[in-house]
Amino acid sequence: MIIDLNLRGNLVIVVGGGNEGLKKVNTLLTQECKILLISDSTNRQIQNYVKQKKISFKKMRLVNANFLKKYKPFMVLATTDDKELNRKIVEQAKSMRCYAYAADDPEVSDFAFGSVINIEDTVQIAVSTGGRSPAMARKLKLQAEEIFKKVIKKEDIYHIKLQDFARKAVKDKLPTFPERKKFLYSVMNDNQVKQLIRDGNLKKAQKRVMAMLGDLI
Repeated sequence: MIIDLNLRGNLVIVVGGGNEGLKKVNTLLTQECKILLISDSTNRQIQNYVKQKKISFKKMRLVNANFLKKYKPFMVLATTDDKELNRKIVEQAKSMRCYAYAADDPEVSDFAFGSVINIEDTVQIAVSTGGRSPAMARKLKLQAEEIFKKVIKKEDIYHIKLQDFARKAVKDKLPTFPERKKFLYSVMNDNQVKQLIRDGNLKKAQKRVMAMLGDLI
């Protein structure tokens, strides 16, 4: 089952500083979570992320999974080149009631990483083979990516951002879910909003949302 986990504010530990670890860090960077990479070595890109304070790094020689007990992670990703160590990390993470993943062992992992099409950090479309063939997932992603980037236009991205703004604005103003839902659809279908979005004027569209909300309360 493909799900979209809310990792915002949670600690995710990536164990292993090689290419696979870097891939997982790149996936996590848009998720607004706290990223801690633990490894005895890193590559240049990881070092740059640490300097930019995008992630934290703990240099450590890994012989077992006991180090995890020092932390309270939401998710642990084992990406070392030692399959036995990855298995120990997954087992320890599960004993701590964390989501656990091993890059080389989908059968013991709680989930599989899909190959993700990311459109302006706003729309994510996952292509997954359930861990059966990551290579085919990447191939299918490349085939689909060109199509989706044509189908999902800039106006759609603005509408998503405006809906996010409207949801936050209406949260404490309208007491029931049906009322909030009705308002959000009215924003999406409002002709003035549509024109402002077509013009690329998101700020004025936000002002229009607040005016529409003001008319209701």
